[in-house]
Amino acid sequence: MANKKSLIVTVFTLLLISIITLAACGSNQETVTYQLEDGENSIEVTFVAEDEEIIEQSSRSITSYDSITGIESKEEAEALITPTAEPLQGIDGLEYNIDFQDDHFIETINIDFTTVDLSELPGLHELLENEEGNLNLEDAMESMEEQGFEKIEG
Repeated sequence: MANKKSLIVTVFTLLLISIITLAACGSNQETVTYQLEDGENSIEVTFVAEDEEIIEQSSRSITSYDSITGIESKEEAEALITPTAEPLQGIDGLEYNIDFQDDHFIETINIDFTTVDLSELPGLHELLENEEGNLNLEDAMESMEEQGFEKIEG
């Protein structure tokens, strides 16, 4: 009885490993990360693409208050930036967070393009969509490099 149970567990484990391996082989998913640093400021952007079409994008930026004209404190930054960030709250497929520190703020944005309605993202739709109507990884990578970003992963 113990041998039969052991055999069933072994077969099930091998089957599970085979399914996972085949699923990984069948998926043509690629992750690419770019970074741009300028003094005290930095931006890191990661794209996840499936069959060359971007399905997710995340970014994390650190911005010094000294680099924004007219901003000298955390309170001034909050007063200026918070109203412009409010329209981004509550959009399905978009996570937006901003964390104000003493001398800088950290902004994180995660977009799930399989869920988000691009028309709800003002300006982004026109920037990312190519002539074929999709969000192409090669186009995004070319755009990042033209803007001075350095590929750090992928």
